[in-house]
Amino acid sequence: MQHGLETGDLALEEVWWLFLQAQENPQAELVQAFLFTPEWQQRFPDALTVFGWTRFSAWIANTYGLDRFPSGSAEISGFPEPALQVRMEYLAQAAWQRAHPDAFSSIAAARALLVWLASGAEASITPEARAWCAGLDIDAVAPELLNGGVNVIGHFCYPSGLRVSVEAMIESLRLVGIRTSLRDVRTDVRDDPRHVRFDGLESSDITIIHVQPEPFFARAYARADLAERTPRTYRIAYWYWEFDSIPQSWCTYADQVDEVWTATEFIASGLRERLSVPVRTLFPGVTLAPFQIRDRAYFKLDANRFTFLFTFHMVSVMERKNPLGLIRAFKMAFRGDESVTLVLKTSFGDRYPVQFQELCDAAADFPTIKIIDQVLSSDEVLSLMDACDAYVSLHRSEGLGLTMAEAMLMGKPVIATAFSGNMDFMNDENSLLVPYERVKVGRPIPPYDADLEWAEPSVEHAAQLMRRLYEDQQWAREIGARGKQSAEINLSLGAAGRRIAERLDEIGALRRRAPS
Repeated sequence: MQHGLETGDLALEEVWWLFLQAQENPQAELVQAFLFTPEWQQRFPDALTVFGWTRFSAWIANTYGLDRFPSGSAEISGFPEPALQVRMEYLAQAAWQRAHPDAFSSIAAARALLVWLASGAEASITPEARAWCAGLDIDAVAPELLNGGVNVIGHFCYPSGLRVSVEAMIESLRLVGIRTSLRDVRTDVRDDPRHVRFDGLESSDITIIHVQPEPFFARAYARADLAERTPRTYRIAYWYWEFDSIPQSWCTYADQVDEVWTATEFIASGLRERLSVPVRTLFPGVTLAPFQIRDRAYFKLDANRFTFLFTFHMVSVMERKNPLGLIRAFKMAFRGDESVTLVLKTSFGDRYPVQFQELCDAAADFPTIKIIDQVLSSDEVLSLMDACDAYVSLHRSEGLGLTMAEAMLMGKPVIATAFSGNMDFMNDENSLLVPYERVKVGRPIPPYDADLEWAEPSVEHAAQLMRRLYEDQQWAREIGARGKQSAEINLSLGAAGRRIAERLDEIGALRRRAPS
């Protein structure tokens, strides 16, 4: 009532609805509030366990002047599974760690911890918690104690390539049986309103911060409403960049982590040049999320025209994405009266009015170029890609090239600049590569400095490739089929998950061997 109406742009009815929900199940509402109140998490790290709930709920009643608040923990919904509760309490209890220093090193050691807790040898836990421990299925819980999993902090609600990347990583980990605790890092009011779904605490010993160094890395925990664990976890930064040289300012952020991961060797080489922490190339995997098949009429496109597509965010720097170069290539390849269309799908044009007007002006005299400036759902974006015949990216530099990978997985022939991150999965056999000259950016284009170098792709060569796809559509389908086969092998989530799991196992082994 003090802050939500104004800062959250809430209607009074929404506030009253929250009160009604809280009245129906106050314990569940308190659990939810705890999950997004870092001060409480810091003070009561074991609150959402049978070991710590009674103490936490009593403090809430006393602090906020409640006349009555049920403190029993046996029936509370919203607690983690038993193995995670035991791990969370172990992290909070120095006495447990002294008594069982290797509790999570083997099933035998995990069983010994559980038996010890159920026996009453640890006098600090309540009779209720001891009874709960005695009722555990030790044979089932002990193996689960060894699966420490990983915490992942990232942009799960920001519609972007970063969200696609972190979602792919989570799915790849799920496929190999790695437990994840997820937190969303807020960007602005245009995020999807799903923050509450990502309520995991920093319960594992390893944390992946899948957030770019600027502008949110330094405040990632605060923007996720998450307390940092003390002592802190082993931290891994997962970063993207579009050049083979990184800004000097990133070194400061790297000092806050133990190692850095990235998706391609192109990015890794630039990171290794300047960072003192280890840098590893761990591709997150790419998959096509389920999407609805939509015909071209849904996007106001002609069903009978051969259609090229390029998708990009204005936020990602239009000069780097180079749609103007693509427009020039298209005009060079085709006459205005031919049965062919170029679709440029972008978003956030209102935030960059000068660049967006430049884009519109470049396409104005060619009616077969269609610009879509709209935030579509991820389902709709994939539907649009599916509805088109070929994908073209004349980018000047890419950290990964996600849309190219997605188009290949769909079996679309892909034309792309033969430079930067996409070259980790593209070659002359599975796609159509455009030669380039390496040039300086030439002027400051935030966040890029003038002296950085990127590619200037050959507009003439791109035009030739586009023309050939249009004229020889059987050849186009063959290129698409080869790309699909290659992408399914090289970009699979299963393979990515296995590589990430191997590194997590290595980190776990190193931490267990390290002196306390």
